[in-house]
Amino acid sequence: MSNAQLTDLESLAAYLTARIAPARALGMRLEAVEPVTISATLASNLNDKGTGFAGSLYSVAALAGWALVMRWCAAESVAAEVVLQSSTARFLAPARADFRAIAQELPAARRQKLRRMLSRSGRGRTEVAVDVKCHEALVMSFTGVYAVIAGAAAK
Repeated sequence: MSNAQLTDLESLAAYLTARIAPARALGMRLEAVEPVTISATLASNLNDKGTGFAGSLYSVAALAGWALVMRWCAAESVAAEVVLQSSTARFLAPARADFRAIAQELPAARRQKLRRMLSRSGRGRTEVAVDVKCHEALVMSFTGVYAVIAGAAAK
């Protein structure tokens, strides 16, 4: 499946399930594409304290950010490889139930800047903010910088 098909819930969910092994292993599920929302069950991601494992929260957040950028590339008809370049995470509270990561849509200025970078050099990067929530409580905030390499779409 090319990333040109990753704009709708069904296609993006199928891609994540088929291609991203941790998405299967951690019980992740794509809930929505606008905004990109990925959920995970607590039962599949418990730590020794009976709360959500920090690495699982991080993984769900990183994948939500990646999926948002992949969806943007598909909508813009940009065949590209998207990779997480750097990130910061703040763990604010324990996840005591199922949790979900919500990637915040790219602001117009950030989308325009990414378009300019890609048209000039075929490479760009953008920052994505992701909130991880348990019920309605914010349990982690994540910011990832994703590199986008045009013409290097995943096989």
